[in-house]
Amino acid sequence: MKLIISGGTIVTAGKIFKSDILIADGKIKKIFPALRDIKGYTRINASGKYILPGVIDPHVHFGLEAYGSRTADDFQSGTKSAASGGVTTVIDYAIPVKGESLLSAVSRRKNEANKSYIDYSFHAQITNWNKNTQKDFEKLLASGITSFKIFMPETEGWGISDWEIYKIFEKASKYPVTIELHAESSSLIRGFTENLISQKHTGINNFYYTRQNIVEEEAVNRACFFADKTGAAIYFVHTTTREALGITGQARKNGVKVFIETCPQYLVLTNKVFKRKNGCLFATCPPVKLESDNKALWNGLKNGSVNTIGTDHCAFSKSDKMKCNGDFRKLRFGMPGVETSLSILYSEGVAKKRITLNKLVELMCANPAKIFGMYPQKGTIARGSDADIVIFDPACEWTIKYENLSTRCGWTPYEGLKIRGKVLTTVLRGKIIYDKGTYLSECGYGKFIKRNGGNKLC
Repeated sequence: MKLIISGGTIVTAGKIFKSDILIADGKIKKIFPALRDIKGYTRINASGKYILPGVIDPHVHFGLEAYGSRTADDFQSGTKSAASGGVTTVIDYAIPVKGESLLSAVSRRKNEANKSYIDYSFHAQITNWNKNTQKDFEKLLASGITSFKIFMPETEGWGISDWEIYKIFEKASKYPVTIELHAESSSLIRGFTENLISQKHTGINNFYYTRQNIVEEEAVNRACFFADKTGAAIYFVHTTTREALGITGQARKNGVKVFIETCPQYLVLTNKVFKRKNGCLFATCPPVKLESDNKALWNGLKNGSVNTIGTDHCAFSKSDKMKCNGDFRKLRFGMPGVETSLSILYSEGVAKKRITLNKLVELMCANPAKIFGMYPQKGTIARGSDADIVIFDPACEWTIKYENLSTRCGWTPYEGLKIRGKVLTTVLRGKIIYDKGTYLSECGYGKFIKRNGGNKLC
C-alpha cells in the first residue's frame, strides 16, 4: 500500500511533533508537514490523534505446551489480538522438548509462526548446556537469533544448574547477545511450598506465599553476581519486586549490563486477587506481588531503572485455569495481555501522569528494538524505518470486557477496568492490518525478523 498519514501528532522516544508521513514499499519515505495528495496514495486522517511506532512485545507465549495443556492462543489468534492492541512485532520462545536441539526448536516454532498476522522473532531457551547446544548457539547467532533464555526455577523441567548458567554467561560475554533470565529460587519455592502443605494451607489465597518477594530477590542477586564475574549482558523478564530493582540498580553502578522488563499485571494487580473466588485465573510465575511493589515498579519506569514492558501473554483457557479446584499445587500459570498492554500503560501511566508519553514509546517501542537488535528498522518513526505505525486516540474512554477482545482464552484479568486511550488503526510495513474493529490483513502476512546484536538503550 501507498499511504499518507496526515494531521496527527507523531511521538517517538525523544520527540513530539506534528507532521505528515509518506509510506511506500513498506517503509517510511518522508516525514514532512502538510504533504499534498499524491496520485496512487491513500490518505489517512489522524487529526487529533497520536501517531506512535508499532509496539514491540518482547515476551509472549503463543501455542505453549505446559502443565499438561496448551495455551488457547496460537500464533494466529494471538497475533490477531496483538494487532488490535497496536502491537506489530512480538518475540516468542523456542523451547526444546526432551531430546530436541535448539536449532530444531527454532525451526519448529518458525513453522508454527507462518500463521502470524504480525512480525515476529524468537528467544532460544537453553534447557541444557553441552557441546551440541554450544554449536547451536553460534549457528543461531548467524541466523539472526541474538537472545537466549535461562529458566532458573525447576518448573516443567526447564531449570538448569548454577554451573551451566555461569558457563553460558561466559560464552555470551564474547558476543553482542542478551541472556534473559526467569529469576526465581527453586530451593526457596520448594521450602515455602512444603511448609504450607504441611500446615494444609493449599488454598489459592496462599499462593503468593510460595513465591514471595525473597524468591525473586535471591535469584536476581545470584544472576547479577555471575554477570559481574563474566561480563555477560543480562535481561530479567517479568520483574515484580522492589527488592529486585534495588539489586539491579547497584549492579549497574558496578558496571553490570543489566536490563529490566516488567508487565502490566505487576503494575495494576496485587496479591489480593488470590482471595477472589476466581483467584486461580490470576496465577502466574512469578505471581503478582504487593502494592508497594506496584509503586516501586512505576517509579522504575519513570526513572529508567525498568527498561521495557512485556506482557508474558500466556493464555490458558478459563476452563483449564479453573481445573485446579482451589488448590495452588494444581495451578496453570499465565494470563493474557498482549491486546490490552498499550491502552493500559497509557491509561494508568500517561493519563495519570506516572510516566510521560515519550517514556511510554521508549519502554514499549524503542528500548525493546534496541536491546534485541531491531533498531532503527523497528521501534521508531523515522525515514527508512519499517512503516509500523499505530494511530491512537488519547480521548477515547472505554471499559475492558472479554467479549470485546480477540483472544480465545475466555477471560481477561482486567475485566471491568476503565480505560482512557484506544488503538484505532495499526499499520505493519505499510499495510493497514487493523482499523476500528476490522482486520484488514490476511493470516501469514507477518514475517520473521532477523536481528543483529542488541544490548543498547535509549
